Amino acid sequence: MGRIFALLKLFRHDFIVMLIALRNKDTPKSVKGLLVAALLYFISPVDLVPDALPLAGMMDDLVIVPMAVEGLRKLLPYHVLRDSEAKAAGFARYMPWALGLATFFVASWFILLIWGLFSLIAHIFG
Repeated sequence: MGRIFALLKLFRHDFIVMLIALRNKDTPKSVKGLLVAALLYFISPVDLVPDALPLAGMMDDLVIVPMAVEGLRKLLPYHVLRDSEAKAAGFARYMPWALGLATFFVASWFILLIWGLFSLIAHIFG
């Protein structure tokens, strides 16, 4: 599991650069469209290798999406890439706060989901 987190840490900078480039008006529409498609593939329950397979299901997401981001990064115009990297470096200072905030929201959502399910079960069977 530690290797997976190490890969994600290496990928995080490129991912942030691409998200910043997505908002740049000089980024080609084809790159924007393919990046959105890669993001949708990452969150989609439909995969090339089903997530029901214990390790292989996660590995396709961890291989395909970073490869797509790296390939799309090479398609960016030079000035867009440099501008996005400069903005990403400035954003890196706030990364611990952003990750903490994201963790808080995901944990809150998960707690509310469980509370709602228990309330629904108690209402139906109680």
